[in-house]
Amino acid sequence: MLRHISLCVLLGTLSFGEGAFAGSLLDFIRNYDLNDYALGLSVSGSRSPYVGGETSSIAYPFLTSFHDSAFTDDWLLLREGDLGVRWVSEGGWELGVVGRIQTLGTGTSDVPELEALDDRKWTLELAPIIGWRGWPVHINFKTYTEILDRHDGLVSQLAFSLPRQRGRSFIVPSVELIHRSSDYTNYYFGVSPAEASPTRPAYVAGSSLSTALKVRWGFPLTENWLLSGSLGIEYLDSEISNSPIVDKDKIWSARLSIAYNSDIFMPRESERRGRRQPRAEVRVAAFNDSISTKIVHDSSAGIPGSEINLEDMLGLPDEKTIMQFDAIYRFSDFHRIELGYFDVARSGIATLQDAFTFGDETFVAGTTVNSSTETKILRLAYAFSLINDPQKELGFMAGLHYSTLTTDIFAPATGQREGTDVDVILPVIGAHGSIAIGREASLGLRLQLFRMDFDRYKGVLTYITLDLQRRFGDNFSVGLAYNYYGMNLDSRDDSFTGAIEVRHHGPALFVSAGF
Repeated sequence: MLRHISLCVLLGTLSFGEGAFAGSLLDFIRNYDLNDYALGLSVSGSRSPYVGGETSSIAYPFLTSFHDSAFTDDWLLLREGDLGVRWVSEGGWELGVVGRIQTLGTGTSDVPELEALDDRKWTLELAPIIGWRGWPVHINFKTYTEILDRHDGLVSQLAFSLPRQRGRSFIVPSVELIHRSSDYTNYYFGVSPAEASPTRPAYVAGSSLSTALKVRWGFPLTENWLLSGSLGIEYLDSEISNSPIVDKDKIWSARLSIAYNSDIFMPRESERRGRRQPRAEVRVAAFNDSISTKIVHDSSAGIPGSEINLEDMLGLPDEKTIMQFDAIYRFSDFHRIELGYFDVARSGIATLQDAFTFGDETFVAGTTVNSSTETKILRLAYAFSLINDPQKELGFMAGLHYSTLTTDIFAPATGQREGTDVDVILPVIGAHGSIAIGREASLGLRLQLFRMDFDRYKGVLTYITLDLQRRFGDNFSVGLAYNYYGMNLDSRDDSFTGAIEVRHHGPALFVSAGF
């Protein structure tokens, strides 16, 4: 539900803002210049709350502004790891939606207290935001929900900040209240009975309310160089600190960044309108696919089946290089149709370590089984670009994902055979964007989401691709991409009763031709 609220806030922000401004907000967005921003390098570190957890650090490129968002009404919002859009009214109201990468997890520590724990995985989170800065103290509230279906939890943050600016320097101290729902807290800090050990008792974490003190600052070294950073400390609620896998009651984080305003992006006004985008474009990629597949197939009498990991239990390869095809047809500067397809077929032989039930068959331990599976994914979407100029493109999309998963398990010694043949069509919504870096390179992102709980189906689908490409002439390019495709589906349909969890992710090398 909150994911839909986030989208509604975003669309409402755009539509409401357009009426509030004397001109059109859409024209305001389209006239935006990314060269008003600086590109830099940031180094950040944070303390892990987990037992034996090491302090993590990472260096990464980032986009920033010489002016903190507390002092501007820019629609593009870059703040404390968040990236999103907003609208700021003349009275000081701030509405928008932001996203972030949540990296909280146990990492690779091998201390006994963390051995045999299920992975607490990274995820992407979205949040609608509402704020008010009519007082000297600015108030901001947001509630994050994750979009990769790791858990059903929420984390809400209420912040009170006191921004101060002198010349081009700024400092923004703040106090935050951070509420994590029980699902959220239990996913990261709970210990299930299956994970319990003599030194690690089972633990169910409830909702928590923590407090954080933070400060962010910026100091221009010259007209073009900006030094900035942040520092924060969070005092953890007892629901977190009492966990047997946590040994701290407070954690810190810090960031130091330097950026240079070098006008690296293509000028917004250029003789090459829309970077001379071809009307039709075809992309062929070699996709190094890392695969994870879990299936539960109930019997025809409705008896629940066993959860089967096809890679671990049946010996199917968990990595394969496949071909992926994408096509785009533009019928105007701001409208386009996208099509994508890939097909993964695998087979394996394994001697079962444990018995399992699949459909109407029970395969006992010690049985040698031959198995095969094939996954086909077809994507079709319509996209509308809010912005499309030589410097950047940004828009929304809606479409369909058609997925098929065929599985066959055969035991030659016993003659047992069982399989599934699942066909699913899921509607998706999403966003797409690209930035021209110089005149011949661009960085692009596509995100598509599906959530449904209706009648015989409950499903989650997420598709994300990030690519960097270099053009050679107007109609040919090569590039690197990273793809992520994940689907969870619970089905009570007559053709298939059970559950499927599929993950495909990995790097891809592609070539693209335009016509």
